[in-house]
Amino acid sequence: MNRLFIALPIALAFFAAPALAAFIFRVGDTVYVDGKQYSWEEWKRIRDNPEALKQSQPPASAPVAGPRAAACTTTIYHDEFPSEDERFQCSADLGMLTRGQIMEKGWKVDLVEKVPPPSDQQAQSPRGMPLYRYKLVISR
Repeated sequence: MNRLFIALPIALAFFAAPALAAFIFRVGDTVYVDGKQYSWEEWKRIRDNPEALKQSQPPASAPVAGPRAAACTTTIYHDEFPSEDERFQCSADLGMLTRGQIMEKGWKVDLVEKVPPPSDQQAQSPRGMPLYRYKLVISR
């Protein structure tokens, strides 16, 4: 009898169809389903015809060719963050780019690091502020 109580849940779990669950949240006429936003009318159509959801989803985009991460550094030391027209020397064969050009090419800045000069170089600007070389770590 004890074995039956143990075997029954295991058999049910083994032979039961897999359950599909979605996180559904409704606010007024807006319905959020697994992080996607739909109107109430759209959601009723999708709910009644689940195949419509699969058809409405765009195909996955092709992976971006080339490197997915790089580092860009200023060529000289600055006492404040460089202006918009300052060019950074980038790794991964990206060349010399401004911050605007980096963004236009689909990169995002993940980290900005201030690198102090070596001990044998001047550490302060004529204005008396510390000098740094700025390094941007970027990714797609």
